[in-house]
Amino acid sequence: MEKEEHKHPSFGQISFSRTTGGYTRFYGSEMPQDHYITMEVKNSEIHRDLTKDIYYPIGTSLIKLRMSSGQFAELITSMNVMSGVPCTIERLVGNNVAELPNQENRKEFIHRKFEDRMAEFADSILENKEKAKEILKKKTLNKQDVQDLNNYLDFITKETSSNIPFFAKCFQENMDKVVLESKTEIENSFQHKISVLGLNALHEQNKLLS
Repeated sequence: MEKEEHKHPSFGQISFSRTTGGYTRFYGSEMPQDHYITMEVKNSEIHRDLTKDIYYPIGTSLIKLRMSSGQFAELITSMNVMSGVPCTIERLVGNNVAELPNQENRKEFIHRKFEDRMAEFADSILENKEKAKEILKKKTLNKQDVQDLNNYLDFITKETSSNIPFFAKCFQENMDKVVLESKTEIENSFQHKISVLGLNALHEQNKLLS
């Protein structure tokens, strides 16, 4: 008679766990990883008696998501950032979410955009070349002809001196970000392994002491 159980839709339990095994892709990350952080939220119920309250998770996950180690570190060190940190949702309101779609990485995206821009640039040069030939066939050039030729030259100059270097700069900046992310994830992986090995060593020492 001294024990009671209580349930309510607002009662919930949240857990974070480290997951290891199999290279997994993440939304908002360039690198698949074999060790990451999982967050899970379930409904909860409370069992009460005269000496303690015990909380039990019940049912399937209301929401389950995964984050790379870098994303998790950014999350807990960047409180009050309204935009938040990307994560990959695995389960929502008790239902599995579709697997993360294949998405080109930043390197592939910039390469594709650069190739598209170069193809467009080549087409524009050929088109302007033909127009320039027609203008130069004239015995005398009027004011508009001179303006058109100057516009063609300005276009080529701007593309080669400004736009193309901008693509190169974007590519380099994104590669630097990928390298930084790689270093961060490798460091997190090493720290996790060291922590696990250290705990195992402590367990072994406790056994010896026993």
